[in-house]
Amino acid sequence: MPASTLGFDADRIAGISEDLFEMQESFVAKPRKEGAWSRKQILGHLIDSASVNHHRIIEAQITGSIVFNGYAHEQWVELQEYQEQDWEELVTLWSSLNMHICAVVERIPTEVLDKPQNEHSYEKTAFRELPSDQASTLGYLIEDYFAHLQYHLDQIINK
Repeated sequence: MPASTLGFDADRIAGISEDLFEMQESFVAKPRKEGAWSRKQILGHLIDSASVNHHRIIEAQITGSIVFNGYAHEQWVELQEYQEQDWEELVTLWSSLNMHICAVVERIPTEVLDKPQNEHSYEKTAFRELPSDQASTLGYLIEDYFAHLQYHLDQIINK
């Protein structure tokens, strides 16, 4: 397993999913604080992030480019009405997407993960923004994805 998964693998995703399945609908539907997303909406955002980043990981391998467009994450959450979705269905979708991403990442050759590139879009599309004048890699995108995932899982799981 590449270090770029930051310790995420199918077993860890399954364990997190078990914890998420145990959460009550009434609890996950409440906003964490006034004006903030509920845990359902945060998980919906993580589903969107998984979808977008899965596409980026595959495209980077096909094209050799790590330049990507951003996406309107708040509008994605609103338009998909995650607040109204069934929690168990959201957890199942999140789990499946992330298990698939882990499997995809495990198959990427190290030389592809670590190939330095001078052009990237991480100054505007990454969770942990990286200056445009600093070379980066596909591995950075993957590490950044999992760091973003952990950040939001902490919001969901920690009371």
